[in-house]
Amino acid sequence: MSTIIETDQTLELRHIMRPVTRVLLLLLSLFPLLAPYQLIYLPDWQSYWNVYFLFVALISLGAMAVSAFFVWAAIAGLSTELRFDKNSNTFTYIQQAPVVRPQRTDYPLASIKSVEMEKTEWTDGGPSYHVNIEMIDGRKFTPGSSWSRVETEQERDRVMVFLERTLKE
Repeated sequence: MSTIIETDQTLELRHIMRPVTRVLLLLLSLFPLLAPYQLIYLPDWQSYWNVYFLFVALISLGAMAVSAFFVWAAIAGLSTELRFDKNSNTFTYIQQAPVVRPQRTDYPLASIKSVEMEKTEWTDGGPSYHVNIEMIDGRKFTPGSSWSRVETEQERDRVMVFLERTLKE
């Protein structure tokens, strides 16, 4: 989910993974663990060296992998922030997660080469959209994506208007 905060001197685009989302992902990680519990722990297996147990063990390993994916998404999901500051004439990109040290990158506003909206096509659903900030040195900064084209276009347009006003002054 994105948040736009604009004042006369700054523009901030925040794509933050909320704590509620992180907790929900952690809770979802518990559901796949029912498979190993019901298939390995509850039954009284007489022998572990048979075809049936190997099949059950394979299913349980897959379930634990899905659970681990949900845990990783909860603790390593990135929150990003783009900040354009007219006073200090800087563009700042910040990304952070609970298990990742916050990373901050600063550039002068004049080093922004382009601000574009990009579309990503997916094979199993609708497209997603994101704003792409390209710097003169070729580095690209992309905050979180959105399923809404209109929302992403509004973000791009607000950045472009802010930059036009700032660079004219």
